[in-house]
Amino acid sequence: MLEIGPQHPMDYRQEILKPFFRYVEGTESFYVVGAASMGKTRLLDFLTRADVQKYYLGERTDHHWLIRVDLNRLAVKKEEWGFYELLLNSILLDLSNHENIDNLNTEIAKLDSEILQNRDSRLASRFFELVVIKLCQVHQLKLCFLFDEFDEAYRSFPRETFLQLRAVRDANKNRVSFALFLRELPEHLRPPIENESFYELLSRNRIGLGPYTRQDALRMIQQLEARREHPLSPEQREKLFDASGGHPGLIQALMSTLIDIPRAADKLDAAGWTEWLSRQPAVIEECRKIWNGLSEEEREGLSAFVAGNFSKISVPVGNLLVTKGLLRANDQGAQFFSGIFERYVKSLR
Repeated sequence: MLEIGPQHPMDYRQEILKPFFRYVEGTESFYVVGAASMGKTRLLDFLTRADVQKYYLGERTDHHWLIRVDLNRLAVKKEEWGFYELLLNSILLDLSNHENIDNLNTEIAKLDSEILQNRDSRLASRFFELVVIKLCQVHQLKLCFLFDEFDEAYRSFPRETFLQLRAVRDANKNRVSFALFLRELPEHLRPPIENESFYELLSRNRIGLGPYTRQDALRMIQQLEARREHPLSPEQREKLFDASGGHPGLIQALMSTLIDIPRAADKLDAAGWTEWLSRQPAVIEECRKIWNGLSEEEREGLSAFVAGNFSKISVPVGNLLVTKGLLRANDQGAQFFSGIFERYVKSLR
């Protein structure tokens, strides 16, 4: 992905990518959970870059293939064969990043075409299994499938689909793993007993996708300045970081406010500037998106938090809110990641 403005260095999002690549290297399945507009797409774009994988995996890079499976590309939502076709097609797309060993492009393209013509789930699953076995056992590769936008699929796919994924992993043990990118915990999307064998692969391996660190947030702000040709002073950048708490979506909403409203930047030097920003339409809309993307339990937990009813927040919900970065631990206990979002939650009471 071409960046305008300061480029992301190799330590971008390292608080997430260090454990991420430890799981990849250990061929362990895991999941990444984050709230709305938390920069998941940008993170995926970054971690699938060859130089980033080289940075984290070193000389082992060529033996690890990270295959991005975007569920938005699933053409036929309720047909199991469509999922296996997407998996094969995702492998085919990823082949462009590697040497075309044994003319695999042609072989996989032919299998993919046959699936599209026959639309048979058993045939599609066998073709997927065949390709994985060839890559893992013949070419000695390690595959990690990155399931992007996987909440609805995890909730609704048949139990047999997850059994098949587990079977493919077991047939290629220590060579196949799965990484799920989710907004909700897997056990909230469906009871673990419904796909227990698959759930146990990843249930203990969780990575929280929270707001940016100060360094990453300031770099994103500078990219927005360059992209929208609207330079800010160092002091204004710091104030945008403080107001947003490092949340990527809020950073963009705040930047849009400064650009679209005449002399809005002057407000940053006036008393009550964060309260003024919290009333602007773009900022309110971003807060709404964050709120609506949360589960009912999470919303109830945040409402109890602003009311001071801490005893009403269960330990699992509290831990999840901290994992997602919506609450941050401090010496007094915890606080909202952003005062602006805290004001929004209070306004709903």
